[in-house]
Amino acid sequence: MEVRAARPGDLHGAAAARIASWRAAFTSLVPQDFLDAMDPDAIAASWSDSIAAGRSRLYVASIGEQIAGYAGVGPERDPEAPAHTGELYALYVHPDHWGTGAGRALADAAVADLGDAGCTAVWLWVLEANSRARRFYARYGFTETAGRTHSSLNNLPEIRLSVRL
Repeated sequence: MEVRAARPGDLHGAAAARIASWRAAFTSLVPQDFLDAMDPDAIAASWSDSIAAGRSRLYVASIGEQIAGYAGVGPERDPEAPAHTGELYALYVHPDHWGTGAGRALADAAVADLGDAGCTAVWLWVLEANSRARRFYARYGFTETAGRTHSSLNNLPEIRLSVRL
């Protein structure tokens, strides 16, 4: 497995991994019509625009020619965040690669990127009901903060997690 900065040709594969992960993890949590309508081309185009504008950076885990997953990072979007806080925007691994270490390798790349950018802490949001992801992040060293919000999709409760670098 190789973890590296995403190349333009990786974005469609990363989007496909995201869709498969969402469909495996979020069925019954989010509306099925949303899951069914997820479009890898639209997701890849959105990422391409965000990366080109410097709003985010994307890392992929590849196994041969297949993209197993991705992590997206960038500046913390909360204007009240402490200085030098970065954000892990997303980390998704195709369910065929759950438990292979791809998630850990992507988290390592994301955290290293933010550390190299001068961050001393990393924040992320996770659905409260996503116990699998919460266990993963806890093993990685993230802890729950007082931050709470609701997702724009189905108004589901989200919890902010944090790790110090």
